[in-house]
Amino acid sequence: MKTKLFFAFAFAMFLLSSMNVDAQITINIRYTAENGNVRKYVEEMESSGIAARIRAVEGCLGYEYFFPADDPNGLLLIDSWENQEALNRYHSSPAMTEAAALREKYGLGGRTVRMFTPATPPRRQESENNNNN
Repeated sequence: MKTKLFFAFAFAMFLLSSMNVDAQITINIRYTAENGNVRKYVEEMESSGIAARIRAVEGCLGYEYFFPADDPNGLLLIDSWENQEALNRYHSSPAMTEAAALREKYGLGGRTVRMFTPATPPRRQESENNNNN
């Protein structure tokens, strides 16, 4: 059993060490809260300007909220960053601290985090050309 755990850990470390730190990162975070607090949280994030300040962090490609159709107490946040450096900039920004304080204020919990990097980076030029046709 210890051997299997060692190899699983070694493989995970290999994958992490081989990741391209210049790769785009997309993060899906699922939250839950009672009594409509997920919507109140999003409303205050938007009305206070915190979400706008996060979107203005250099390297932020997207910062959007979604509400699951089957869960009135659920919230999905999808944010995308140019690379790890941009994500680190956000994590050290005052907006991150403000967002964390609001999550606590509204009792957001049940947090599930999933991080993705695209296999190939999106080609902005091609998608812009396709939209113009």
